[in-house]
Amino acid sequence: MGPVNPARQRVEGFLALVGVQLCFGLSPLFAKWSLVRDGGFAPRALVGWRILFGAACLGGLAAARHGRAIVPPRAELGRLGLCAALGIVFNMWLYLEGVARTSALHTGLLVVQIPVFTYAVACLARAERAERRRVLGIAVALSGALVIVFEHSGEGAGGGSTAGNLLIVANCLSYAVYLVLARGLLQRFPTLVVIAWVFWCSLPAVPLLFHGVPVWPVGAAPRVLASFAYTLVFGTFLAYLLNAFALARVPASTVAVFIFLQPLVAGAAGVLALDERITLPVVLAGALLLAGIVLVALAPPGAGTSGSIQRVAGRVFQSRR
Repeated sequence: MGPVNPARQRVEGFLALVGVQLCFGLSPLFAKWSLVRDGGFAPRALVGWRILFGAACLGGLAAARHGRAIVPPRAELGRLGLCAALGIVFNMWLYLEGVARTSALHTGLLVVQIPVFTYAVACLARAERAERRRVLGIAVALSGALVIVFEHSGEGAGGGSTAGNLLIVANCLSYAVYLVLARGLLQRFPTLVVIAWVFWCSLPAVPLLFHGVPVWPVGAAPRVLASFAYTLVFGTFLAYLLNAFALARVPASTVAVFIFLQPLVAGAAGVLALDERITLPVVLAGALLLAGIVLVALAPPGAGTSGSIQRVAGRVFQSRR
């Protein structure tokens, strides 16, 4: 094996991060195409398929790389069950129910709150010490989220709704609580192993998710099936691999910077593919949300353990969808 080229590693890491943000940024568009009313998937059914796919693929990859280490300690099963409920089952269900009711543009803006919510939850749980700059960032980001929540894009511009926006906010909060709960596990065990565990612990919810809804849509159009495949392969599996590849080559702080690409990709996809409109409230809300993220996620290290929280967020952000 030849000598390591740091410059080449950085370029490879940057390209991988761009790929991750494309996977995430396009997820709302493909999710909406998967969830169309006529011939599409029900949100709960799509969550069930994602859990099955993630448990099989990420679990198989974890087994191949870590062998016997994939057996979870009995003492951690309760925490893993709670992490599975918040980080996978409720997280994915709230996200897809929200996507079905609001615009791709609104979704792309709202999901970037996760680092902000994570820090806020960590402070409330006393896993972090509150810092003035970051607390200000929370207030700024939440004000932007409120603008989005009550901004209606209209039926002809993507069908945004207050209910859908609130479901996306709840999705972000659920995932933030999961990150705080999972931090101890991620400090003691390999990231891939922990994510495989939470997917496996989510499997008992699959029959409940499939109950009362069609498991497979009748007469699904090719676009629905292609979007379904994208959601499984790119939104669930490939994004994880690219994120892990990037984190081996660039600092976690760099990963946090690339989150700013997600609303741009989601917004462009919504405008070009779904005829959504970029309104003045959306621009204002986007500016407030991104300013809040700068204050919270990109603040220099100080008191508390926020650096650790942000590293955890960077490592497992890919399973939030």
